[in-house]
Amino acid sequence: MSHQSANDVLDVLIVGAGMAGLTAATQLYSKGFSVRVLERESVIGGRIRTDVVDGFRIDHGFQVYLTAYPNAQNVLDLDQLDLQTFSPGAVIWTGKKFTSVIDPLRRPSKIVNTIFSAVGSFRDKIKVLRLRRSALALSLNNLFIRSETTTDEKLQSLNFTPKFINSFFRPFFGGIFLESELRTSSRFFDFVFRMFTQGDGAVPSNGMAAIPEQLAAQLPEGVIFTNTEVKEIQPGELVNVHLSDGQLIICRSVIIAAPQQIAEDLTGHSILNNELGDYEVTSISYAAATSPVSDNILILNGSGNGIINHIVCMSDVASNYSSDNRSLVSVTILDNPLLSDEELSAQCLSELTTWYGSKVIDWKLIRVDRIKHALPKNPVMTINPEVPQLIQGVFLSGDYLATPSIEGAVTSGLATSTRVAKFLTNESTVEIPIENASFESRFIVKSDLETVALFHASESALENLRPPLSGFKIITSEPLSDGSIVEFEVGIAPFKIKWKAIHRDVDFSEGFTDVMSEGPMKYWVHRHEFRALSSNETEVHDQIWYAHHQGFRGIVSRLMFNRLTLKFLFSYRGTATRKTILKQKNT
Repeated sequence: MSHQSANDVLDVLIVGAGMAGLTAATQLYSKGFSVRVLERESVIGGRIRTDVVDGFRIDHGFQVYLTAYPNAQNVLDLDQLDLQTFSPGAVIWTGKKFTSVIDPLRRPSKIVNTIFSAVGSFRDKIKVLRLRRSALALSLNNLFIRSETTTDEKLQSLNFTPKFINSFFRPFFGGIFLESELRTSSRFFDFVFRMFTQGDGAVPSNGMAAIPEQLAAQLPEGVIFTNTEVKEIQPGELVNVHLSDGQLIICRSVIIAAPQQIAEDLTGHSILNNELGDYEVTSISYAAATSPVSDNILILNGSGNGIINHIVCMSDVASNYSSDNRSLVSVTILDNPLLSDEELSAQCLSELTTWYGSKVIDWKLIRVDRIKHALPKNPVMTINPEVPQLIQGVFLSGDYLATPSIEGAVTSGLATSTRVAKFLTNESTVEIPIENASFESRFIVKSDLETVALFHASESALENLRPPLSGFKIITSEPLSDGSIVEFEVGIAPFKIKWKAIHRDVDFSEGFTDVMSEGPMKYWVHRHEFRALSSNETEVHDQIWYAHHQGFRGIVSRLMFNRLTLKFLFSYRGTATRKTILKQKNT
């Protein structure tokens, strides 16, 4: 990297070339900002890598891309990735034989095999269909404001049998969460289950590294620098970034798109009140003369014995993973056993001999990958991540601020790029115009916080709260999220007006803010907040900051929106909220 001249001030410096950093870089570059990405490793992609070893494409641990990811599919060209899909379900080793659990709604020909599978009861399979329906019933936003517990506790509350939990859910989702106790948030389980229901698990035909490489290809040459480490960040009106090789970069903003520990070390600030650390996983790759599976499906260890969690023949899923007729078998072990590579391989082959017999004896060990930083242990678990700015001009991004996934990294990268673009153009986020609210209302709903929050986030909320004789008509109502828009008409001619508002500061369990972007007022900021008073009582708190225009325009708005009309409106809203929620409970 060449030295930067004193007058050459960069708009955005991004520390980390993983999915979050690359997403932010491509978005900001497309908006015309000057961008540079620094990566301390020799390759880009963060945790997503693919190496070519002995004619095989070997991913850095078993990873899949879920085709239903909503934000990722908007920034990636999935056709160009040439995704190769897994069969929707799994084959399970019970300790005595193999049996299968396949999604019968997506593979109807497998319905008989699934019903008579030795794993789980018939009721377990019916409950899976109910779980499937439940995962699709709500919007993604609403999935993440459901009551949160662990995945294990959720599955037990749904009365799945211990056998089915231990032989299917634990190895399948344990392989995704990288922990077999299923302590992971039930909200993330709901999200992942929905993604598998709506789409496929898949890998690019040329390996998982094709995903970050596609993002990097959207940036011009000379933007991404590998083998480059940041030593110190000095905030100020301009941010000074010192590199380990002694170079200095001067920039208007910095995005730290690196693991939480690195972000905390560089900023000197604690980011989240959580247990730092990452889950570890071990992946062993073997070359086999023939595939033991001959199918593009995951093989789970449902026996409860041994160190193997699951295996898959990657060359059965994507033929490009092998350059010849040999098969590439990937074995996943949760955590990092205290055994040498040779001892670990010997134990795996011993276990696999009970699965497949003597055919595994001739398998050739290609590589053992011990991945110490595979997934963050305690991410925030949200699909609407905040963008922390711990020091002036320095922002954070990463899947630990969202969900531990490609989707989480992309979502955080998108949110960070939007926030940084506003910072660079001096476009503020929501600011309360005056200290005390112009109008304030509180009412109590005899219901739990989750139900009240779901009601306000629902697409029918505005219609349910429509005051009588108001001439209220919805024009546009996007699902509640940061930046979503609602447009409506209100009033009766000649006092009919149009109103457009943008949702900001959305936290589904706490509240959100409406900011009028078009309408009759000089300004209007409406903050909705929810607070649990008990397990069956929730307070709804509304605060509004507003001001009228001068002249005739102000006369019209004063007639329609004054303390008296607002008092009536919010009294009605309280009554309508309680009635609608009570009606929903009784249906």
